[in-house]
Amino acid sequence: MGDPLGVGPEVILKALLSKEVAGKVIPIVVGVPSIMRKAARLVGGRASIRLLSGGKVHEASDAGVVYVLVPRNLLGTGELMRPIGPSRAGEFASRLAQRGAVASACVKEAAGLCIRGRASALVTAPLSKASLGAAGIGHSGHTEMLRDLCRCKDTLMMFARGKHRVSLVTTHIPIGKVRGGLTRRRVERAIMLTSRGLELLFSIPAPRLAVLSLNPHKGEDGLLGREEETVIAPAMEVASRKGVSVSGPFAADSFFSRGEWKRFDAVVAMYHDQGLIAAKLIGGERVTNITLGLPFVRTSPGHGVAENIAWKGIAEPQGMISAILLAAELARTVRLPLKWD
Repeated sequence: MGDPLGVGPEVILKALLSKEVAGKVIPIVVGVPSIMRKAARLVGGRASIRLLSGGKVHEASDAGVVYVLVPRNLLGTGELMRPIGPSRAGEFASRLAQRGAVASACVKEAAGLCIRGRASALVTAPLSKASLGAAGIGHSGHTEMLRDLCRCKDTLMMFARGKHRVSLVTTHIPIGKVRGGLTRRRVERAIMLTSRGLELLFSIPAPRLAVLSLNPHKGEDGLLGREEETVIAPAMEVASRKGVSVSGPFAADSFFSRGEWKRFDAVVAMYHDQGLIAAKLIGGERVTNITLGLPFVRTSPGHGVAENIAWKGIAEPQGMISAILLAAELARTVRLPLKWD
């Protein structure tokens, strides 16, 4: 469900009711029934929200019915089940910790379904990093939370739209800490996970990867930085010795504008905005976030909680539609649990 005051509940229902998605998946929404019913009224009341009881997962395929599974640790907490509305929105918005606790509980329950083989893929609506922090979750987003829930050694964010795919070495850290977050091992691991993800999820044999530089003009022979020589190139050499087809590092400012990315199956970027500005310009609203390294398929829309337009009935569902369809497509072709090493 994502953050209760984000666009998640609205775009989930709009996506599930869309012609593109309806009938193509068997959906279960992990969330709070009262909030999802409020969202159903917001989108025109075309969805019948029902509480999913144990052992009735198959019923989720009923036309027009959206089954909601309440996280176990939220059962019996009446305050959280109260409908959200205009009179309570301001109150609930000020209680960041409660929002974070609800959203986190949904992620944990949904991940558990996938781990136990009760679901074949996980699609997540956006979280609020501020509410997660207020709740003391200790994670800045889904990627880090799911990594620990699944006890994975490494996870990686990849954004995809068609043949355009970008993965990130560092993710949700301040720009001033990016250099400290780059190590040879981390860059090498990002390259290896990207290559393995293309093989496992997208069935691309011997994928070709491009790696971006960190500094302007690839460091200008050390004048603008030496990370390309001391960190990135050595990591690429290790990955190459392990059989990965990897090229670069390329200057990031011209790589996408000249269309060089079209020669490769994926691009490895050093930090969040370096990769995602291009990914979202090329992929638009349909770009999808995929978590590599998990034992199951996980996708999400490429946008955030968008509180400024949430609960107004105007949120567009294209990102969620793409995330659901890609998750279904990938889940049909992979064998779970996914083995990354």
